[in-house]
Amino acid sequence: MTDAGAARRADAVAVGALLAAVPVVHRIGPALDAPYWLDESWVALAAKAPLADLPWVTASTPLGWTLLVWSVPGGGQQQRLIPLLFLAGSVLAGYAFGRFLGWPGRGWAVAAGLSAGAATLLIPAQVVRHDLKQYTAEGAVALLLLAMTAWLESAWSRRRLVLVGAGVVAGMLFSHPAALIGAAVLGALLLTSAVGERRGRLRDTALVSAGTAVAALLVYVVLDRPNRNDALADYWSGFFPTVGGLPSYLGNRLAELTPALGAPWQLVAAAAAVGVVAVARLGRPATALALLLVPVIAVAAALAGVYPLLDQRTSHFLLVVAAAVAGTGLVRTAADLTGHLPAQTRARTRARTRSAVAAVLVVTAVSAYAMANSRVLLHPPAPGDPGEDVRAQVAYVASHRRPDDVIAVNMSGQFGFAYYWSEDPPLLRRGGPMATGWHVSYADGSRILVASGRDTAAVADLVATAERLAGAGGRIWLVRSHVNADERAAWHAALAGGVVDEIAVGPEPLATLTVLQTPGHRTGR
Repeated sequence: MTDAGAARRADAVAVGALLAAVPVVHRIGPALDAPYWLDESWVALAAKAPLADLPWVTASTPLGWTLLVWSVPGGGQQQRLIPLLFLAGSVLAGYAFGRFLGWPGRGWAVAAGLSAGAATLLIPAQVVRHDLKQYTAEGAVALLLLAMTAWLESAWSRRRLVLVGAGVVAGMLFSHPAALIGAAVLGALLLTSAVGERRGRLRDTALVSAGTAVAALLVYVVLDRPNRNDALADYWSGFFPTVGGLPSYLGNRLAELTPALGAPWQLVAAAAAVGVVAVARLGRPATALALLLVPVIAVAAALAGVYPLLDQRTSHFLLVVAAAVAGTGLVRTAADLTGHLPAQTRARTRARTRSAVAAVLVVTAVSAYAMANSRVLLHPPAPGDPGEDVRAQVAYVASHRRPDDVIAVNMSGQFGFAYYWSEDPPLLRRGGPMATGWHVSYADGSRILVASGRDTAAVADLVATAERLAGAGGRIWLVRSHVNADERAAWHAALAGGVVDEIAVGPEPLATLTVLQTPGHRTGR
């Protein structure tokens, strides 16, 4: 077998092993069974939107991601296969990242790829990201762009450089932080080309960077910027630190991320730093510089109010990159630790012994990490929010509703109800107070009403309108989800004096309100 054939075989075996491990660590069954919660349901509802409406229905989700959701038939939770596939993609991108560094031999390169891929697979942040959101795609895109940078440095060419730039633009269709990673990658390529006084490379990199910037700006202006709104900005306002408050902010947020990292953040940061040094020592200076620039650019973006910093979801890409880099640094450290063996040992035996000892060290470290996080790995949380289940409420109403019954849905439950309810098509309307920038309504004959807000006035208006529509003796189904304390008080006030029966169908009880007489003239419960 030729060297090229042996390399392909080694890569195939390594990649096959990593892919086989994905469904073992990340179980598909629970992902397809658990109902969607609020943040997932509006994404899933995009599957029922006309294709022409996707640019605004996508809201805060990248359009490419929403298009993938749209392409999967709705009704169940099968759309969660999309984040799981991107999760598998991030593991492969982690392998590619470790593999494309300048290792002295194929064995070391494959070992580094396996270590980086395993770290990406096992980090607890990945285990809790089985929900229908784009965050695993953001991790995959980030690692892919970094792996492409290492690939470019392994054999520089204009074609590879153009592919890196194209990857940044294409990545923005599936990942918002692809723009941050792209800035780090292209900035690092420019700086290393300038320092190395490689005029040809500098010229080519400058041209590709300029073209990429124009295309990325076009994607942002046309696809992303129109979906930003005040409600979305308010929601993420707590993740935009000030310059003066940055040190304490970083300390607090990083401490909160310890469970997602699977180890104290200081240890993970140190391991990642070792990995960055290893990348530089392995002949990939631009890739190493890009890794240093990524957190700097992420902090700058947060200070500018452009992208939230160190939320477990929106900064998922940072956690995944840190894991892969730490996994790569682990192999380099093992190689360094086993580099000094007895001089009288024959060269071949020495090399084999060194590799064997290094392999044992790497496997031991990865196994120890897995054991330390065995609880979450063996018993991962179900996707979504265990306290929410609109699906159960919808199923009960669908089987018990009478033709003249009215259905009143609270504001937060509108997306889940619309997704699981199949008897009346939802009407998706622009505007409203939700951070999505759009809301759900129904045709007049449907006898389905949706609250316009979560405050006392909005809830009272919904109940009063439902009572008028139902009339004396009518029955109103109250479908409510994701109810906070203030909204619960609003519902209590709006239903005071009414005849309300709760029906236990899940973690969120369904209820009916019976209109005994002329609405507005209640006598008590």
